[in-house]
This record gives sequence, C-alpha cells and structure tokens, in this order.
Amino acid sequence: YKHATQNISIITKEDIEAKGITEFTEILDFLPSVDIIEFGSSGSTRSVHTRGVSSRQVITLIDGRIVNTPRDGETDFNQVPLSNIERVEVLRGPASNMYGAGAVGGVINIITKTGSKNAGTQILNKFGSFNTKLSSLSHGDKVKDFDYFVSYDYLASHGHRDNADHLSNNINTKFGYELDKDNRINLSSGYYNSEVGTPGKVTNIDLDDRQEAFKQYIDLTYNGKMLEGQNMVFKLFHNSDRLEFIESYIPLDKDTHHTKVYGMDAQFSQELYGVFRPSIGLSYQEHRLNSSASSKHEYDLKGINFESEIKVFDSGSLKFGARWDDYSNFGDKISPSASFNYWLSDGVKLHALAAKAFRAPTFNDLYWPREDWGAFGGVEGNQNLSPEKAVSFESGISGYFMGSIKTDLTFFRTRFRDLIEWSVDNALWWRPGNVSLAVIEGAELEAEVVLKDHLKAEFNYTYLKAKNRTLGKWLIYRPRHMYKLRLVYSPVPKYELGLSSIFKTKRFANESNTSILEHYAILNSNFTYKINDSTQVLLEVKNLFDRQYEEEKDYPVPGRAFYTGVRLKF
Repeated sequence: YKHATQNISIITKEDIEAKGITEFTEILDFLPSVDIIEFGSSGSTRSVHTRGVSSRQVITLIDGRIVNTPRDGETDFNQVPLSNIERVEVLRGPASNMYGAGAVGGVINIITKTGSKNAGTQILNKFGSFNTKLSSLSHGDKVKDFDYFVSYDYLASHGHRDNADHLSNNINTKFGYELDKDNRINLSSGYYNSEVGTPGKVTNIDLDDRQEAFKQYIDLTYNGKMLEGQNMVFKLFHNSDRLEFIESYIPLDKDTHHTKVYGMDAQFSQELYGVFRPSIGLSYQEHRLNSSASSKHEYDLKGINFESEIKVFDSGSLKFGARWDDYSNFGDKISPSASFNYWLSDGVKLHALAAKAFRAPTFNDLYWPREDWGAFGGVEGNQNLSPEKAVSFESGISGYFMGSIKTDLTFFRTRFRDLIEWSVDNALWWRPGNVSLAVIEGAELEAEVVLKDHLKAEFNYTYLKAKNRTLGKWLIYRPRHMYKLRLVYSPVPKYELGLSSIFKTKRFANESNTSILEHYAILNSNFTYKINDSTQVLLEVKNLFDRQYEEEKDYPVPGRAFYTGVRLKF
C-alpha cells in the first residue's frame, strides 16, 4: 500500500471463508468500480466490468498464468476453485505496460494455496435453493523441501429456469520444491469440466440447447534470486479449452470450438542502492483455434516490457515503463505508462497515472459464423475489425483519517479509438464493430469506517460516464451511478454477520439507447459461526427481498436464494 501508485484491492482466504460465498465472482462483487453482469443461475456466464470496460479488457491471472481465452477474450470464472485460493489481488486501471495488450482496464491476479506443515485437510459441504450442492475437498502438506496441495470442487444446481441446470467438476494440483531458502520450483496442473443448459432469452426460450466445457492446464514456474534484492521468474504453461455447443441431439447438431495456448514468460528485477528497481520481461505465446463453425485460425504474440521504480526518499515513488507487443496478424504496438505516489503526511497519499494501451480483436470478434434467427435477428463476426487503442489518465487521494476511516477518491478517464463493442441493432442482429471514438470517465470513492467496537462499514460509490462520442449515445450496460454498502458485525472471533447492498441506476441495452434496463437495489446477507477450531457453520441469503431484475436484457437473475453449509478442518 505504501508504494502502490494504482488502486489495488486484496482479498485473503480468511475474507473468503468469513463471507461464506458460493461462487468466485462474489469475491469481486463489492469492490469499487467492479460491475458483475450475470446471465442467470449458478454456473452461468458472468462478465466483470471494471471502470466501465469489459472482461475482455481485464486480464485474469492464476499464479501469473493468463487464463483469458483467445476465443472471446473472456474469463470463465466458474473454473476458479474457491477451495484453492490463497488471496486475490485486483488492480483497477490500465496495466498494459506490464501485463500486455489486454490489460486496458486492469488485472485480476489469483494466487493459489501452497502446501505447508499446517495446511492439513479441509472439507466443505453446502446446500441451497434451486437444489444447489457445493462440495469441496482439499489437502496439503510439506515434507522437508517438498510440498503439495490438491483440491477437488463439485458444483451442481437445477437453476432457476427450465434448462438452466449446471454440473461441474474441478481438480487442481500444485507441487513445490525448495532448492534453497531463496529459490523454488512449482508444477501446477488442473482439469475442469462442466455441462450446463442454455435456455437463452426469455423472449426466445430453447429447452434443448446444451453446452459442455473441458479445460486443462499445466504450469511450470521457477521463482527465486541469486543476489539480495533480486527477483527472477521463469514460466512455461499450456492452456487447453474445448467448448461444445449442442443445438439438438436427434439428429445431433453440435459445434466444437477448441483453443490452445502455449506460453513462456520470463521476468527479472533487481533493487539497486535501496531506491531504484529496474525490471525487464520477455513473453511469447502461440494461440490456436480449431472450430467446426469458423474453421482453423492462429496467431503468435511476442512481448518485451521494461519498468523502473524509483523511491523518492520516504515520501513516495515514481514508476515508468513500456511494453512492446507484436501480433502476427495485427502488427506491433508500444504501451507506455508513468505513475507516481506522494505522501503529504503519514496518513495522506496522492497518486496519479498516465498510460496508453491497445487490444486486438478475438477469434470470435473476427470469425463468428453468420447465424440467421429469422424474426429474432442473428449474430455474426466482423473480419474488418481494427485493434482498439486507449489513452488513460487517473489521479486520486487516499489515506487514513481520525484513526478509524480509510478512504480513497480517484478520478479516471479513458479515451478509446476503435473500441470493439458487440451491440444489437434495431433488427436484433448482434455484431462487433469499431466505435470511432468512445470516452469512459468517472470517479470512484471508497471508505472503510469503524463505527464502534466490532462494527465496521465498507462503502463505495462509482460515477460512470461511458459514451460513444461518434453517435452521441451511451455505451450499453454501463450504469451511471453504482452504490455498494456492506456492514460487518463481529463481536467475538467466533462469528461474523454481514449485510451488503448494491444499487445500480438504469442501463441501456442497445446501441441506439431505445432499450432500457431499470434501476434496482438488492440486499444480501451472510452469517458464519466457528464452533471450534475445526468446524464452521455457514449461512448465506442472496437477494433477500426477492427483487426481479436483469443484468443482461431478457436474462432474468434468480430471486431470493438460501444457502447453508459446514466447513471442516483437520
């Protein structure tokens, strides 16, 4: 926090256990400027908007391995197992200078658990509305210099609509070996499969469409140093993602989309004289798509990044750097960045940033095959798309006040050229296009206040002005105002009661701004009680007042839902 020049939120495993959540996106739901767009019940697609930019413009990493699929640029957050998370770091704002062309809006970095002498075994069983069942088993240990952690997660739900059921299995392993106290090797691997019903819009329900996903990964990482103040990371990884969409069984009508990513990353940094830390990184990725609907496509990506951090006495720090990305299908681009923070006093900090970034179209953006749905419109890709380019600025002030208030106020602005937006026209056709000029600007305010002993309030507010300047229209699914409030009462360490509320103003659902999603407010609650060191009882209530609302046009969100369970530790 002292030397951070951008807004970073950190959620620990203890935070996750205390909230008793069921799905990964609940971790992000109450962060400032984060907007979760849901398509329905457990296991359905969830898109994460950060400061008005979509999931395609936010990079998601698991232990430094990128997991956004090149098929659509999105992250399937259902594949992230809650039982395996050590902590989550969410950086809001541009970070392309370090993480690549996709990080226009930020980075979600998930750090998984590592085996230790105290890791032991953990079992979670949770049940709830819509016949939902969540079970997980994890175990870890350390023997001399060798450690391991394995986990299995199972999630099943009938869903709140016909043909909205979900069933998934998730297995993850992590083996580590300490060469010495400063150098370590990790080998991680995992397998995820899911089968879900896809009922579509309530205006055009389809009761026999199904979707199956099969994901695998392997990740070999070395992390260490040879000299004091040094850090080296070398990573080799492979992601495999096969998606099967079944239109009907008799006769069988199935499309298969299989993407593969082979990657290499190397990062090196060295602190000099206690005040200067230069770092340099190299990366290479091969992206492959084999689709029964849109044929075979591929591209390679090479990247080089450099960053320097200079500490200015004890009063602040300055960072500047740049990244060069070279796409085999779209050419190269440089993404520079400069940021700083400065402590006016022991409790008040100023921070600011300026950066440029770009993002290339995904396989789906370019090659999605034409589907004509007759009176219900259709969908198709656009091979004439150009990469989107962005220039971002932000500034803010943060700190501690009166001993009990932690707060931050940040203003941000991103100007896009050729922003890639999927939108629906008046004939109900979905197509991606380049918005000649779009500007997303606004402010985020967050505050954490200790109201009295054992009672804490967390509040954040986001103002967002996201417009297509070429057409003079609002960008779709961006609320103008968003309020979030969470109250946490914990008189003793054994239990915690939480109440949280989200309010969003109206959003437009089409490019011409003639279709509107109305404002809504929901209230959620959670209660956890620790019977002893090995047993914890969980209770969660979502949408307490059973509000009817939509995050995506014609995809209703579930009503009131109850979940309860038990966590055991050995």
